[in-house]
Amino acid sequence: MTTRAENDTLDENQERRLRITCQHIDSILSEIESVLNETDSQAAFPSYIPDITHAQRKVIEDYIASVRAQLTQTLEKQGISSNPPGIPVSRAIRSRLYSIDIAAEEIRPRHMRGYGKVSAAAATELTRFAGELQTRAIRLHDYLASEKSGSCER
Repeated sequence: MTTRAENDTLDENQERRLRITCQHIDSILSEIESVLNETDSQAAFPSYIPDITHAQRKVIEDYIASVRAQLTQTLEKQGISSNPPGIPVSRAIRSRLYSIDIAAEEIRPRHMRGYGKVSAAAATELTRFAGELQTRAIRLHDYLASEKSGSCER
């Protein structure tokens, strides 16, 4: 016979499902924050038209905070610990810098020829541009990877 306490708790699979669902909701909230913050960023290619008033932004931010508080409280009530973060910010940034390096390599003339003839002038410009992007990505990567992180050439 099961006791009342056993009926009031979730089993291991249910706990995992609840934690994963809460993490997913938090991820969606982060995406909403990213959309809101794009209007304040210096994005070269913005995706969104800023049509939110300051009052609406505050309501959205308050909503996000209250949902996150509810997620945390629910997990705590169930005795479910959230997974601690496992990826250092510097590593996450460095991995994205690798992606920039790869993308820059793919716009070099030898790769662009697959899309059609590349003029000499365009080849020179693409090579310069790709090189600059790769140099900047490598410099920031090396700066973040260094133990001293004392200076970053710009």
